[in-house]
Amino acid sequence: MEKRKMTINHLPAYTYNWLHMNAAELADVSVCGEAAVKEEIPEGVQASVLTVDRAEEEGSPANTAGKEKDAVILTDARADMGTAILTGAGADMDALVADAGVPVHVLTAPAGQRITDDAARLSFQYANPASDSGRGQAADAGAEGSVSAWRYVLEPDSEMTVVMDYSSSEEASGFAAVQTKVHVQKDAVLHLVQIQRTGSAFTLINDVGGVCEEGGRVELIRLILSGKNTFDGCRVALEGEKSSLGVDIGYLARRDEHLDMNYDAYHTGKKTTSEMNISGVLRDRAFKLFRGTIDFQNGCSGAVGDELEDVMLMDSTVVNQTIPLILCAEEDVVGNHGATIGRLDDQLLFYMESRGMNREEVYEMMARARIDAVIRKIPDLKTKERLLPTEQSNLSPCE
Repeated sequence: MEKRKMTINHLPAYTYNWLHMNAAELADVSVCGEAAVKEEIPEGVQASVLTVDRAEEEGSPANTAGKEKDAVILTDARADMGTAILTGAGADMDALVADAGVPVHVLTAPAGQRITDDAARLSFQYANPASDSGRGQAADAGAEGSVSAWRYVLEPDSEMTVVMDYSSSEEASGFAAVQTKVHVQKDAVLHLVQIQRTGSAFTLINDVGGVCEEGGRVELIRLILSGKNTFDGCRVALEGEKSSLGVDIGYLARRDEHLDMNYDAYHTGKKTTSEMNISGVLRDRAFKLFRGTIDFQNGCSGAVGDELEDVMLMDSTVVNQTIPLILCAEEDVVGNHGATIGRLDDQLLFYMESRGMNREEVYEMMARARIDAVIRKIPDLKTKERLLPTEQSNLSPCE
């Protein structure tokens, strides 16, 4: 694929251009196929693969290849998860996936099945050889990489947990993009856990888009523990009455790492609710930009949206940017947002130091506590137990 320039993570309502916070740009992006994924699919979850031939665009039949799964052609516009579902990264990410021609992997929770005793676990292992191109500016994608496309369909009154784990060696460099689109139907629940532990020279785009119908719910837990450049986008449209979105994000950025996030709770249904809780730690010379939008559309009467970010700054050399945004086209709604940013309270530091801890130990303990608090919310016990011992002993869990 030819190298391209991408503009992603668009703020829904732009602010002053001179702030350079409206979107993120990546240069020289190129992918050569999809990444290898180790899959653990629990009983009850239906797995399939959709591959679309170039000829389909001209009206000829699609070419499907299921490999070790059943090949399917999804004809319903919403279930097909094409451009009908918008994502946080935006149209350039859709174009990257389409042009790469990679297969779309589909996991479906059948109607009426509550699959709560096990999780679908997807392990993305990136092992790109080190190269100087991966160590450039924060906005450079670097060497040719991979792109993956996943779709989760939850049929009425179903429930499913999916864990997506992105990891590499500490020395690995390169570029990867993963797009996930979800369709949560009436009274269904999706627990989506995404964990990132990539190398210090690795660039990752993690893109999520979803639609919730009446009574549906998406619970997203996102852990960003390492990675040179991370671009994280999420947009969930709450279309059905009493549909809901819960987001818990924990991040740790150190050294010269660059973290760019764009989250959008898009309310169109009546009595919909969204809650975004973001807790992070910045140290050394790390850079972080968070765009958090609660968007109340006309007709979403009775909707409630809450957003709160808590950022701990461990060094004076970090750069933190936060845009908590509420857009409102409906009168009968409640929206709350805010951000707490700074170093630890002097009284707390004095209290801890008076009990024998030095200042560095106090900051390390508080940083671990923030990440651990998000890990403990993971519904999959196997994943939670695997992460917690690592986090308690080392805040750099890249494998």
